Amino acid sequence: MSGAQKICFVVMGFGKKTDYESGRLLDLDATYEAIIQPAVEAGGYRCIRANEILHSGVIDVRMYEMLLRADLVVADISTGNVNAVYELGVRHALRPFSTIVMKEKQGKLHFDLDHTATFMYEHLGEDIGSREAKRARADLGALIGDISENPRPDSPVYTFIPFLRQPTFTDEEFEEVLADAEEAQEKFSALLTKAEEAADASDHLTAAKKFKAL
Repeated sequence: MSGAQKICFVVMGFGKKTDYESGRLLDLDATYEAIIQPAVEAGGYRCIRANEILHSGVIDVRMYEMLLRADLVVADISTGNVNAVYELGVRHALRPFSTIVMKEKQGKLHFDLDHTATFMYEHLGEDIGSREAKRARADLGALIGDISENPRPDSPVYTFIPFLRQPTFTDEEFEEVLADAEEAQEKFSALLTKAEEAADASDHLTAAKKFKAL
């Protein structure tokens, strides 16, 4: 993978989501399209959003792989998205630097992250005003440039446990994990099919054995 374009993995919700703390409806796709993607690509990164890599069978494996190996992660935790916050935590555990946390200005920043540097932007209604989008895009781009040129610990895990060593994962190891995950998924699917067929045929003993195996 030497010489390949650097990867930025974007962790965030999708579509229009309600911020239950304020009751406001936010269009997170607008955040991605107007601010994150153009800022990331202007910085020379290939921008990959979570839904662009997920597929049936190995969702977790590929997610963890990207969180470990992406050169940069941008995590938008607006609306308190549980998946985004969880994935941010995984990234902080896996990589000491090159992670940007961002959120919509009026949303609540939960106490576990209130000491973490957070990039703020503002929605005007559901969408983002053109002036704010331009401002946020430029400021996020500058932050990305600074992180790229001067990588420094931004993970609280590696900040408070400085002797911790970052895990490594080679291309060959990743391919092996993917193969194992796909094989496991095929076995699971086959067992599930047989269990459902036995249940449909009222063969309850066989169905029970297959479901137990699952």
